[in-house]
Amino acid sequence: MNKDTHSHGCCGCSHSHSHSHSHSGIGGYRNELVSLAMLVAGLLAGHFGLFAAAGGRFAEAAWYLLALMPVGAGAARETVRAWLKGDFFNEFSLMVLACAGAFAIGEYPEGVAVLLFYSLGEKLEASASDKARGRIRSLLSGMPDEVRVERDAQTIAGIRPQDLRPGDVMVVRPGERVAADGVCECDTPVLFDNSAITGESVPVATVKGDEVSSGAIAVDREARVRVTRLYADSHMNRIMAMIEEAAAGKSNAETMLRRITRWYTPAVMIASAGLFLAAWLWSVAAGGVFDWRMWLDRSLILLVCSCPCALVVSVPLSYFAAIGNASRLGVLFKGSRYLDALRGADTLLLDKTGTITTGKFHVGGVHATGGFSEGEVLRLAAALDSQSSHPLARAVVEAAGTYAPAVDVVTVAHGIEGRVDGHAVVAGSRMLMAQKGVDMPDIQAAGSSEVCVAVDGVFAGVIWLDDTLRPGVESVVGDLHGLGIRHIEILSGDRDEAVRRVAAMAGVDGWRGHMLPGDKHEAVNRLRNSGRTVVFVGDGINDAPSLAAADVGIAIGHGGTDVAVESADAVLTGNGLEPLAAVVRLARKVRAVVGINAGVAIGVKLLVMVLGTLGIATLWAAVFADTGITLLTVIMTLMALRVRKNR
Repeated sequence: MNKDTHSHGCCGCSHSHSHSHSHSGIGGYRNELVSLAMLVAGLLAGHFGLFAAAGGRFAEAAWYLLALMPVGAGAARETVRAWLKGDFFNEFSLMVLACAGAFAIGEYPEGVAVLLFYSLGEKLEASASDKARGRIRSLLSGMPDEVRVERDAQTIAGIRPQDLRPGDVMVVRPGERVAADGVCECDTPVLFDNSAITGESVPVATVKGDEVSSGAIAVDREARVRVTRLYADSHMNRIMAMIEEAAAGKSNAETMLRRITRWYTPAVMIASAGLFLAAWLWSVAAGGVFDWRMWLDRSLILLVCSCPCALVVSVPLSYFAAIGNASRLGVLFKGSRYLDALRGADTLLLDKTGTITTGKFHVGGVHATGGFSEGEVLRLAAALDSQSSHPLARAVVEAAGTYAPAVDVVTVAHGIEGRVDGHAVVAGSRMLMAQKGVDMPDIQAAGSSEVCVAVDGVFAGVIWLDDTLRPGVESVVGDLHGLGIRHIEILSGDRDEAVRRVAAMAGVDGWRGHMLPGDKHEAVNRLRNSGRTVVFVGDGINDAPSLAAADVGIAIGHGGTDVAVESADAVLTGNGLEPLAAVVRLARKVRAVVGINAGVAIGVKLLVMVLGTLGIATLWAAVFADTGITLLTVIMTLMALRVRKNR
């Protein structure tokens, strides 16, 4: 989700407007397409002498004036708005005056092109921002539009979530999300997938009286949940509110060109008018005849030469080229200013499950006792787990391979029980073992999830399961440290032990567990308020507020949620974090290229301006200082920003 109210990128400039535009589809670019078509037609007509046959310069001027109208109207409106606010020296003023100057000395195509490319660039970058905010709510599409409510011993379907009231009992089928916050009313334990809220990949066995958050998914059976909070105040809606607040609260970063035009614009405007005025005053003082046509021509040459076409083209081209190269590396950026922010990043915050780990568990170890072998413990647990959809159960079944059939299998709080080969087998947590009166030795694997197994009331062993670290995480962390990212930390909703284990494996600087979406969001804001430039990488709905609040939010595209992708400023398209270091290098390189391009363009323009003032440079030199330098900076940009995918 783009975080600017409105981001206009052709010149690399950002502006906040109270009005909004819709740029979706070809229709959103109608004005630009009309002007472009007329510009091309005019160039062809001039080439084949059609204007000369139709009335000469008057016909040519009239045609290009009509071509200018579709895109010129918007620029004129923005100029007037800025002037009414007392902002006379801005890029809008320079664009309009440069366009007017080009028309005044007969360079009509260039006058049209200046405003055409400016307007087109604005809309291209603004379109991503316009679409994202409107799509966020629809992307909470997992949330039901209708719910079933139990009333008077009957289930009534078709109730809107907005019409739910505290005390209503929702009936939630397996695979459906809970529409509003409530408490479990089931006599039998129900597994709920809370990954949307906590990010923890392991479903939680929920018993009667336990809280159930909106967005949780019933996994194994139908659930009854009594509503405790209005839909508007539910957990998922609070997440949405945090996303919107973070998006609205972030200031628009000023880009290099914006800062340049603060002095460049008034300087060239004053210089152009000052040249004409100074020549007139000198003529009066010397008692000579003032050749106003010559000095008007020189002033207009100065103004046309100052036209920032090279900057208008090369600055966004630098960013577009960098964005294109970043996509080759496996990172899709939604706007150029996030590359700027990434360049100065000094803090990286990472979600755990699904971000630096795959969210897929594997058996990390088995401890057997009481005469049982490790293989027997694994197969006994798999016999029960084969009838469960729990991620840990699937990992056990996959590791066991073969197992005897189980009967009378029942899911209970904290685990599962049944009969295998005539023996009563229980598999689950330590709490389940305690409930069954099973004595356990004091054995643990720090950070691992565990499945304890008992046979006929006697402890048989324990299976340890670990989340799988994404390939290359350790080297990515090392590379980022080497690039000056001084603090890398994991923020997770998972258990402290699990987060600590992954943090040690990844080599990060810190970690925090048991964090809800609001906790992560607050941590991001606290670091930003302390002066840090924060990058946040996450994959889940629970990460969306933090992705929106960070200076640069990067979502995991492969396996990540749509809400996270839409809330982020960039998306990792592959399975790992390897591209992060490469795009940090690219972000730093593009700013250097932009600086060089701006320096070359402004330097050549200043030289031609001086020569034009002295009467040495002609309009051809001014055209070269504009069009020629534009072409030169384009070539420089494309050569400088070439990257190899496997660096």
